Amino acid sequence: METQKKTKKKKNHLPFRLNILFVAVFLLFSVLILRLGVLQIVNGEEKRQESEAIKKEEAKKEAPRGKILDRNQRVVVDNQPYFTLTYTKTSSTKAEDTYKVAKWLSQHIQVEKKKIPERDKKDFFIVKTGVANLMKERLTPAETKKLNNEKEYKLLVSRITKKDLDTLTKKDLQILAIKREMDAGYAYSASPVKKNLTDREISIISENLDQLPGIDIMPDADRTYPFGDSLKTIFGRVKQMPKEQQDYLAAMNYDRTDQVGISGLEAQYQETLRGTKEKSIYLTNPKTGKTLGEPKVIPGKRGKDLVLTIDMELQHKMEKVLEEEIRKGRADRGNEMMRSAYIVMMNPKTGEIYTIAGKKMDSSGKFVNDSYGALFDAYEMGSAVKGATVLTGLHKGAIHMGEYIYDAPIKIGKTTKKSHANMGSINDLTALKKSSNVYMFNIAMRLGKYSYGNKSFYGDNRYLGYDVMRYYFSQFGLGVKTGIDFPNESTGYFGGYQELGNMLDMAIGQFDTYTPIQMVQYVSTIANGGYRVQPRLVKEIREPQTEVQHEGKLVERFEPNILNEIDMDKSYINRVQQGFWEVYHSPGGTAAQYFNNPKYHNPAGKTGTAQVKKYDHNGNFIANKDNLTLVGYAPYDNPEIAFAIIVPDASPYSGTQAVNKHIGQRALETYWALKKKTETEAQAKQ
Repeated sequence: METQKKTKKKKNHLPFRLNILFVAVFLLFSVLILRLGVLQIVNGEEKRQESEAIKKEEAKKEAPRGKILDRNQRVVVDNQPYFTLTYTKTSSTKAEDTYKVAKWLSQHIQVEKKKIPERDKKDFFIVKTGVANLMKERLTPAETKKLNNEKEYKLLVSRITKKDLDTLTKKDLQILAIKREMDAGYAYSASPVKKNLTDREISIISENLDQLPGIDIMPDADRTYPFGDSLKTIFGRVKQMPKEQQDYLAAMNYDRTDQVGISGLEAQYQETLRGTKEKSIYLTNPKTGKTLGEPKVIPGKRGKDLVLTIDMELQHKMEKVLEEEIRKGRADRGNEMMRSAYIVMMNPKTGEIYTIAGKKMDSSGKFVNDSYGALFDAYEMGSAVKGATVLTGLHKGAIHMGEYIYDAPIKIGKTTKKSHANMGSINDLTALKKSSNVYMFNIAMRLGKYSYGNKSFYGDNRYLGYDVMRYYFSQFGLGVKTGIDFPNESTGYFGGYQELGNMLDMAIGQFDTYTPIQMVQYVSTIANGGYRVQPRLVKEIREPQTEVQHEGKLVERFEPNILNEIDMDKSYINRVQQGFWEVYHSPGGTAAQYFNNPKYHNPAGKTGTAQVKKYDHNGNFIANKDNLTLVGYAPYDNPEIAFAIIVPDASPYSGTQAVNKHIGQRALETYWALKKKTETEAQAKQ
């Protein structure tokens, strides 16, 4: 009996569960049928067109460039935001469509009326008047029947007369100016029509966007420089893509209307600073050219930031020092042609450039920044290169350490060549300390296999001395590219292969020419024990900052790059280092009275004076002038700063040749003061 009850109960439950299952299945089928009906009846035509759409079009919106910061996170190149009116046409947009929009815009905005080609005016006249009307008026039925559309339109254009164009009013020309900007871009790419919209223009256009197909208001930005013109030539310029680069950049997925870096760091790091554009991907019907549905939007992103090796506070202070010392120097007798000065300060172990300052006085007496000149202007550097001459002589066995040579005038042909004073018997250290020319002349003659006693070459090649010196000078970065991360640096100029006397001049820095950046690499190579380090202007690449006062995520940090190790015995390099120390400290050293003071942190280096002749633009001789140079590093036993200074066109009169040394004094004082300040601030934050 009990078993029968259980069986009956199970039978009652089974139909109930089946009923629920049938209802669920019925509901699911109903939803599917309903959805199928919506797709076929309501959205059928749209989906049919979408299935036929085999072409994707991509619209892009410009993204801001990355910022440039100094080594202490000060922004030195920024973006100034504004709003730009843009126009995006499709593949089905007609000239009449852009005309209507341009006509409306002309009532509310003004754009610059650039020189308008006659052909553009003719096209505009046709659109304004109406193509169909003009066809009937200007073309015969026979011509229309015989020609295809392209040739028909071309014939119509040829029949637009000057009288027709004279009917275009100022208002018409403003419409045309706007229309030309709208037509400049490619299909599905936003073309800028007007930058820096006013609040009133933004308000009016925004209220009428639904009546202005293709028109949009987009955020944009121009480069700004919080520190004014300082280093502006190093930062470089950003402009619309130059024509000569269009094919190359187009192959790298650039649009022809893109803004790109055309010089300086903006060009060197274009791919880094370039933002990622926002993309809108449209599906289009290949038959009608119409877009289907809403586009898929892929957000853009600002370009990555550059962190420089430059200390902007040190840069500014050194620019001021250059101005002040040039003015002081010009007050001395005969220094009226002294108008410029340069200094590069670099870490000799890492190659990080802390400052690259140049100042030049224009004809009105105003100073302009010329940091660019430190990379591109080459000068005869004088005795500052004698460290390389001595090292070459030691390495090639032309002299040996401690060798004495008698310093007295020598005669090459009819020319007498000598040091600034007759020094008698001196060794290599004294030759550096007192800057003996004659000692260097003897090194050059031995390298070139020339016997001064016999007045003849005993080698097979009378140009050997040139080649040997240039080869070993190049190991220090003299006469070759330094490798700095900057486009198209100068290598200086070879004086060529000439007479014996010129080979001797080369040994004292008065034949070939070098740039300030080459000179700082040269002295750094001696300072760090023989390693030629690549100079760098950029220290790091970072993602854009997400918060104020917070660094962006590190993308890449540039490590020191050793370009080559000097192919010379370490004892020779130590010997020249000792000679450089005596220049700055030992009695008789050419810089000892300026730097033999503890406040400069035990520097070493070499002075230089190159005698040059100045000519006018017609080749007429003007005057004899001197290039004043100074290279150095500190501290001597563990260098952390190296520098090179050049002051062209100084007076050769005695007592007027200390400008380079005064700049050197103030450079070291400034560097150590800022270092102490930085350390104090860091301790205060802990």
